[in-house]
Amino acid sequence: MQPYKYIVFDFDGTLVDSRSIFISLYNELAVKHGYALMTEDNLPHLRSMSISERCKCLNVPLYRIPFLVSAVIKKYKDAIPQLEFNKDIEQLLGSLAMNNIKYAVLSSNSKKNIAQFFELKGIANKNVYCSRSVFGKHVLLNKFLKEKKLDPSEILYVGDELRDVIACRKSNVKVAWVSWGYDNEQVLKNNKPDHVLHDPADLLKLALQKPV
Repeated sequence: MQPYKYIVFDFDGTLVDSRSIFISLYNELAVKHGYALMTEDNLPHLRSMSISERCKCLNVPLYRIPFLVSAVIKKYKDAIPQLEFNKDIEQLLGSLAMNNIKYAVLSSNSKKNIAQFFELKGIANKNVYCSRSVFGKHVLLNKFLKEKKLDPSEILYVGDELRDVIACRKSNVKVAWVSWGYDNEQVLKNNKPDHVLHDPADLLKLALQKPV
């Protein structure tokens, strides 16, 4: 089998370890608006829930999600200098380049934030696609496929959340879910990804379409 032409990554949780940033920014807003806080005690439980279930648990009205996402993304830029890749991810991106496999980033974060992070790391990456729509990643995926003139079979999407898996199903794209991000494996019980990965080294094998 031929290697994939593109590996398309989610950003937060998948490429970078931004969990503590998001929790801190969410909790600032939670105090202001009277929502329940995210804590070390309730985080494992929250990671096993869908977004709608988390909202119910945290007393956040579902219709307020777009506002919260927008508010967090605006404040996120101040934390970018402290942001780091997840373990072994930077080496993985280098290995993809060495094997002539292109990669892109598709995220609910802002293009400006992601571009700033890559610039600080000295990595050139112009393939960044963003949308503030939490549940609209399939629209962004379809846009990417059309713009790059790719068949869905020619790309692999890599993400860490249930909504990534659901978006890929809608776009008929293969999806690899990674265990080091935001959601835990329990949340996938009714929506199985094509691959479950626990180590970035396995992702390189998968990108080359070799047995993992």
